[in-house]
Amino acid sequence: MAEYFFTFKAKKRRRPNEDYEGVLKNYRFYIEYYTQLNGDPKISFPVRFIETILNFSKDLDGRIKEIRKVKLSNGSYYEKPTVALPNEIAFRRHLLFSLTASTYRKPGKLSTLRNLVLNFNANFLNVLTNMALERYTELKTSGSPAWVWYVLRVGRAVKTLYRMD
Repeated sequence: MAEYFFTFKAKKRRRPNEDYEGVLKNYRFYIEYYTQLNGDPKISFPVRFIETILNFSKDLDGRIKEIRKVKLSNGSYYEKPTVALPNEIAFRRHLLFSLTASTYRKPGKLSTLRNLVLNFNANFLNVLTNMALERYTELKTSGSPAWVWYVLRVGRAVKTLYRMD
């Protein structure tokens, strides 16, 4: 039986984003999902609302395995939690929640999204998450600069389908 994990990674922005202060001004956070902690990520994409995403993992019986302090190139630090998810369905629910949450600008509708994703049929959940996983694999390995847009498009589709935008 495979184990599922996720963690966050900070990547330096090409130029500072003046809309943010602190770490977010110079760095963008990505969420990375793994089936083995020492392997390559199964999928990775830019993420927003890290605290909400961590809290959603608790709804799925996820547990924090460890929290490491990571030093950034500018000398500051961030905490990098590694969260274990109990099974594949929890992994897929969390992946879809993160994909969709990352398309929002404000956290206002995330509780509605939470309830929706927790009640999704497992077959429909598999279809949506497989689309994202396949797009990531195809486009990231091809070197396409638009890979992020195509992966997050699955989250946008959920918002549109359930009129949450």
